[in-house]
Amino acid sequence: MLAALQGNIKEAGFYFFPGLDRSPNLTKEQKAAVKKDWSEKYLAGPRGILVYHPDGETSMSPRQCCCSSVQRSSRRSSPRSSWATGSRTDLLYRARRVAWLLLGLLPFFAVNFPYWNWYGFPANFTLAQLADKLITYLVAGLVLAANWKPATRTNPTETTQAFSAAARLSNRRV
Repeated sequence: MLAALQGNIKEAGFYFFPGLDRSPNLTKEQKAAVKKDWSEKYLAGPRGILVYHPDGETSMSPRQCCCSSVQRSSRRSSPRSSWATGSRTDLLYRARRVAWLLLGLLPFFAVNFPYWNWYGFPANFTLAQLADKLITYLVAGLVLAANWKPATRTNPTETTQAFSAAARLSNRRV
């Protein structure tokens, strides 16, 4: 299998199989035939993706280990700080919006960053995934930050009196 890959694929890349011919000069009929042929191949299998690098690389390189350390520390600190800030209702709208945007880094650092670091996924794919996560969480943050209003403070005496009355009612025997 390695000989077949080395003999047939000369450039590093992110490959999908079965491939779909996307030649720009195809007629409408040819495009329909290509799509039908591709659908049949996809149904029959195999299907998948291949991240291919024809050249070798040192395993556990300093770059990979350093990036892995950055990934681990960001995954540990992001949830605490971003969620705590994003869910606080006393912060300004802008701060809550930014906190939710930063939450978008969590899925990126948990999934896509390691794919780039360890498996060599292309940088343009990885950056597109980062943009996707940040935009998704920014939109969610805009909606959530706009809908979470600061909590109204209650008078502690009123709260205590209400709690005492409820406790007295629950202790009565019928």
